[in-house]
Amino acid sequence: MTLKEEAISAQDRIDAQSDPSELHKPLLDNKTILLMNLGFFGVNYAMGLQQTAISPLFAIIGANPEDLPLLNLAGPITGLVIQPIIGVLSDRTWTRWGRRKPFFVSGVVLAALMLFLFPFVSALWMAVLLLWLLDAGANTGMEPYRALISDKLRLSQRTTGYLLQGVLIGGGAVVANVSLFIFQQMITGTNAAGVPHWVPATFWVGAFFLLLSVAISAAKTKEIKPSDEEIAHIRSLPKHPGAVFGEIFHAVREMPLGMHKIGLVYAFQWYGLFVWWQFGSLIIGNSAFGVNTGVHGYNETPAYLEAVGWTGLINGWYALVAMGAAIVMIPLAKRFGAKNVHAVALLIAGVGLSFFPFVHDKYLMFIPMIGLGIAWASVCSLPFVMVTSMVPAARIGVYLGILNMMIVVPQLIETVTFGSIYAHLLGSDPTKAGVFIGVMFVLAGLAATWVNPPKASDESSLMPLGSPRRMTSVYNRVIVGSDGTPASLATVGHAAGIASAAEARLVVVSAFNADGAPSGQRPRGGDEHEELYGERAAQAAVERSVQELTKERFKLIERRIVAGTPAQALLEVAGDNPDNLIVVGNRGVGAADGEALGSIPREVVRNAVCNVMIVQTSPSGGSHRVVPGAASGG
Repeated sequence: MTLKEEAISAQDRIDAQSDPSELHKPLLDNKTILLMNLGFFGVNYAMGLQQTAISPLFAIIGANPEDLPLLNLAGPITGLVIQPIIGVLSDRTWTRWGRRKPFFVSGVVLAALMLFLFPFVSALWMAVLLLWLLDAGANTGMEPYRALISDKLRLSQRTTGYLLQGVLIGGGAVVANVSLFIFQQMITGTNAAGVPHWVPATFWVGAFFLLLSVAISAAKTKEIKPSDEEIAHIRSLPKHPGAVFGEIFHAVREMPLGMHKIGLVYAFQWYGLFVWWQFGSLIIGNSAFGVNTGVHGYNETPAYLEAVGWTGLINGWYALVAMGAAIVMIPLAKRFGAKNVHAVALLIAGVGLSFFPFVHDKYLMFIPMIGLGIAWASVCSLPFVMVTSMVPAARIGVYLGILNMMIVVPQLIETVTFGSIYAHLLGSDPTKAGVFIGVMFVLAGLAATWVNPPKASDESSLMPLGSPRRMTSVYNRVIVGSDGTPASLATVGHAAGIASAAEARLVVVSAFNADGAPSGQRPRGGDEHEELYGERAAQAAVERSVQELTKERFKLIERRIVAGTPAQALLEVAGDNPDNLIVVGNRGVGAADGEALGSIPREVVRNAVCNVMIVQTSPSGGSHRVVPGAASGG
């Protein structure tokens, strides 16, 4: 087992203290996690088409700009009703095909069918009906799919899962929006209803990607089967409407404080996003293509149709930016706090969007949209990591459904209010609508800064809402010994985590016997201390210990090779500085069966001037944990 795996194993055991089911989940490699998330590429190709193309399609077949919010009512209503219900039902379901798969596969098939039929609409009522069915399918599939990721991944791997998910979400949106622009350039002409011929091509490609990516994910991902007792409990839970809505009500009442805080920010950010998706083509058409949206028939002009294609390119650009930003978003949030990073991302987007309507060069429009890309990367990753790390595993489905309610309620409010706001307050001016969107994002960012993080006992260890409580300046150096055995590698993993949190230098010490190895001497294996003979053996032990740490980009690492006993080496390196910390395993030479400490930790604790932390290592090497209260001062 590598040092990285040892460190993950130690963290998993800490996580298992609050959720024992964590240890039943296998550690997955990145390829498996990628294939498990692949369906999000197709799902967000479809969502990208909906966000960019549906409102322009409504306009092309005769909708007034003021009516666009109400025509898009399907998304908020279906999300508000369907996702929490599906979340509860999937939590309370187990079939031969799994818990989540029956829901997200059936939902995706319905959504793909609606994408295939959408280009054939010839009247506004037909388009609205298909949009309702499309959103019903998407909402049936989305929440169980997100819950599946949490079901499969341990807490220690969940950030990787959501990071890859964010990249694939961005990739699907990029391809969808760019395809709108490319097909518009390649395919000309319209049908009898005035719908351009390039619309069917993009929607049919979207249906193909949606089915293919989800089929691969479903085929390559096997759900973890609950125990017989768990299956019996799941099947005993009532599934009638009263029980389902009762579970949702109780989940809302018991919702963690952090979710209430996320909901405050969501109110502004999702209102603004929904306005952008509905009015983006009007804003771009008015600013860069000279489209007068107040003139009857503007929706049939070549300038507006060109603006629709350019909107796809602009949306593809911000999705591309989001793909890059997603790679650094979660590491930044772990360092500075999720709410701080999210607040900055929203404020950057708000400033850019406020200036966007005043950019009249279509090429310069890409610059302010960088901010929206950064914000979109944050929106698609940070809240889901925070929520899944703060709620019980058995209720992830319902809580992700409630999180979606926090998305759709602002959208629902937007659909019934923004039409009047646009007509009466903003004077049907797309430029003012663009500024309004920017203001919404600024308010969301300010709301995030006003959100106080919970007390330390309620804070998420995986993804802190506020700035992480660091041990900065507590220790100058964290000193740990290693002889290359699995137990010592696990101890080094613990020490590295402490050094990272304290922003201290990690010193890896390897002691060696300068005399030659006695004839017939066989080194001890397993978890016991292995005596090293000669400087070369000690150097090899140190290099093995730090190899995985350097791969993980730990910067402040010092290697020390010392002649003498391990305890003497640790004490010599620590010196008389009380601001150091020695981390040592409990096992070693002299630890008889049943004894808690070997001779090395006993001698270190007895003679150290600085604090000492003892790491518990079982004889099998499979259980590693920090012994509570084992730190002692000299």
